[in-house]
Amino acid sequence: MKALQKVIFASILFVLLLFSNGQYAMSFAIWVAVPMLLFAVRKLKRWQGFLFALVMIGASYYFAFDVVPFIPVPVSIALAVMYSAVASLPYLIDSFFSKNRASFLATLVFPTAAVLFEYAYHQFYPYGSWGHLAYSQESQTALLQSISVLGMGYITFLITWFAAVVNWVYEQRQQQGTVKQGVLAYSLVLGITLMYGSYRITFQEANSETVQVASISAQDSLMVQIDLPGLNNPETEQEVKAIIRANTTRLNNHLFDRSMAEAQAGAKIVFWAEGNGTILKEDEHELYNQASMIAAEQKIYLGLGVAVIDPTNSRFLENKFVVFDPEGNKAIDYWKGISVPGAEAPISNNQAVGIQQIDTDYGTLAAVICFDLDFPDYLKGANGTDILLAPSNDFIEIDPMHTDMAKFRAIEQGFNLIRQASHGRSAGTDYTGKVVSEMDHFTDPEKTMVTK
Repeated sequence: MKALQKVIFASILFVLLLFSNGQYAMSFAIWVAVPMLLFAVRKLKRWQGFLFALVMIGASYYFAFDVVPFIPVPVSIALAVMYSAVASLPYLIDSFFSKNRASFLATLVFPTAAVLFEYAYHQFYPYGSWGHLAYSQESQTALLQSISVLGMGYITFLITWFAAVVNWVYEQRQQQGTVKQGVLAYSLVLGITLMYGSYRITFQEANSETVQVASISAQDSLMVQIDLPGLNNPETEQEVKAIIRANTTRLNNHLFDRSMAEAQAGAKIVFWAEGNGTILKEDEHELYNQASMIAAEQKIYLGLGVAVIDPTNSRFLENKFVVFDPEGNKAIDYWKGISVPGAEAPISNNQAVGIQQIDTDYGTLAAVICFDLDFPDYLKGANGTDILLAPSNDFIEIDPMHTDMAKFRAIEQGFNLIRQASHGRSAGTDYTGKVVSEMDHFTDPEKTMVTK
């Protein structure tokens, strides 16, 4: 019977871990899973407990984050093992304090270790903040306001401290007075956190005038494929170049026409999704001249998310976001700061230009591109921004998870965020993470989002 109970316990625990983060995340699951896992580890011998945590965390992580189609299975397994090895260490450290658990202060050991190891892990992890425990609470807006002061690690601390307190209450259940004091201490911290969040959402709303922003994704049927072998073959170069120019002209004119239509409908800021405009390197300046004239004629800020293709370079992709002001001047010339490892990085020839800010009649504008948003430290460069434009390009496996992650940067840095994602969910949020506009690339025929 005991064996059956253990199997049932482990099965329930695995399901809860599976729904604790990633593509299946439900905000409540992690609050139950972590206390259960800590309880199970403490019932086992030290290294048995560590191995149990390693397997449970690793297996659940693999399935919860198996969302990137271009990553080979062995690499996905390796990433899961790497994450699990670090995430299991707090459970191992906790086992060394088994003789001092009577004190309520001992409940701080496990969460402190969890926060420190998670922070260290994400400093070196090539995919930035992917997998951070705080993302599991994406739907808990009041709770998330605390990251504007204390960062995402504070959410991890609250979750793992709760696990330690629950187990401490169970172990000290005979000491009613002491237990009540400990529960009260945790409840006060959580209560103050939620009160601050509620106050920030309710009473700190911006009272400034709004501006209409239109963000645009290209129609899938117009997206351009670049024949690099054909361009680099002297016998076919001119023919292939003519075909590519015809296709890029059709694509970019389509985006310009839609940009002008949105300007005439009242938009003062118009921009394209990541890499939705495409141009050969030798034609780049001609594209910018056209954008400059349109921005000046329409009296708008016009941002081009453009993939510049240089067939003479093995790293042929320049991933840019170029913004022109209402006078037609180039105001932002941003190159993607962080390229995606494995798929994008080997072909990217981006320059490190840093996050650029410009002062406008609508506040301070800045821009980053897609994957940049997964790196909280990098986004500190946008501090003081009022509106952050984020042209992006996703794929269905990470929709809408990737956009949900982005709103954490808005809360942390206090800016309004507009993330236009081709092949994903686009969203505009205010600085509290409240969604004020959204658009699903796969269901919206216009592929245009208007944010006011």
